[in-house]
Amino acid sequence: MTINWKVKALMMNKNLLAQLLTIFFLCYLTVINSAKAATNIEDLINQGKLTVNLQVNQKQQYIVGQAVILAVEVSTDRWFATGSKIQHFTLKNVVMQANNIITINGSKRINGKSWATQTHEITLYPTASGIYHVAPIQIDISVNTEDDGVVTGVISTQERRFTIELPPALAGIDNFIVSSQVTLSIDGQFDEKKDYAVGEAITQTITITASDTPAMMIHPINLIARKNTELNTEQNANENNASQSDASEMTTSKSEAALTDVSGLSIYHKPAQIFDKSNRGSLLGTRVESYTYIFEKSGSYKIDGQVIYWWNSQENTLERLLIPSSTWTVSGGSFNQQVQSSLFNDFSLNVAAIITLLIIILLLTLSYLGFIKRQQLYNLYRKVTKQEQRLLRRSFLNAIAMKNYLGATQYLYQYTLLSDKQSLIDDCSFTVALNKLAFHECIADKTALKLSVNEAKALIKKIDITVAKKANTSSFYANKRINLNID
Repeated sequence: MTINWKVKALMMNKNLLAQLLTIFFLCYLTVINSAKAATNIEDLINQGKLTVNLQVNQKQQYIVGQAVILAVEVSTDRWFATGSKIQHFTLKNVVMQANNIITINGSKRINGKSWATQTHEITLYPTASGIYHVAPIQIDISVNTEDDGVVTGVISTQERRFTIELPPALAGIDNFIVSSQVTLSIDGQFDEKKDYAVGEAITQTITITASDTPAMMIHPINLIARKNTELNTEQNANENNASQSDASEMTTSKSEAALTDVSGLSIYHKPAQIFDKSNRGSLLGTRVESYTYIFEKSGSYKIDGQVIYWWNSQENTLERLLIPSSTWTVSGGSFNQQVQSSLFNDFSLNVAAIITLLIIILLLTLSYLGFIKRQQLYNLYRKVTKQEQRLLRRSFLNAIAMKNYLGATQYLYQYTLLSDKQSLIDDCSFTVALNKLAFHECIADKTALKLSVNEAKALIKKIDITVAKKANTSSFYANKRINLNID
């Protein structure tokens, strides 16, 4: 009995020990799982399931006014719920555009596992040289975890710094543009040779376009208009000095250019137009300045020239664009008088233009009529110039010269028909001789009969000068067969 009791007690102790070990193991697993559970963003970072990295896209040289890009990459081994968002931050001596952050979704593989990434590119434009310290940037983030659902929170980047330099060529230049290409166009130039009238106005528009640079980095144009004392008389110069004290100044903001009205000249400066265009990732900034000058008094005026400096980011060289100076003269005549004179001159020019136009229309009309009536015109030409008669006369004389008397009679007959002189004198010896030579084969001695070229010419001449008359005894008759049996 004692042995059985001991055996039972030992078995009970073993069961109790097994239960205690089971409870201890379950508690251990609970503690381990609790330790691995991610309840916030810091837990994900500590467990290596979430990372953040801030990089400065470093180039060979960063200079004042050139774009600097901060790249913030957030990565997770799962996927983002609502994604990540950069909180607002500031940086001294830096210009940042509105909506200057570009977010790029991507993925990468770490230790054979695919991670989701979001990269935020922040574009900055430093305005001064030196070392820039970027404090930790706060990022709102939301991640979908494997075991704990969506975890949200704030994550911070590392601190970074970068250096901005100023090339020696830009030392002492306050305003310049950093770009790969800058263009300048001016619309509305002053004519130095023209004598402007009081009341007339000129509008000048200046457009500056820069590649890879936003329009806000293109500085305002500061034009200075004044009376040109070198061209004015001393009296006008004194009047100008006396009236300049009463001239009002056009005030603008610090980002706008300011022009001062001088005596006899009013200047209206429209607000600058600033806009950006993006074409396949390439940025194009444009600034448009428009000035209107109204001439109120006679005199000579001048706008000083201005140089636009820009740093060629591709060649690393300093370039210059010139807005040339403008000089013009305003006469004492009123604008209405000049308009009337201009209208008279324009009217004279218009009359000359109308006459020229009418001549052109007439020539075109005649050309058209000549084309459609070309056959009638050709027939008229033949009739006036007696072209067919001249051809028949030439053929007749050639036939006489070649002693082709039969052919000569045919040409002569056609010639008389065209000349409307079929009736010839009966005793015309030339005609009789020609008929015998052409048709009398039985004549034994033809040597006595002959008709020379000169005699043929005399016959033609006689036909031309003979007045046509009706005669029944004519050698030739129209529409009647020739009688070859002449005794």
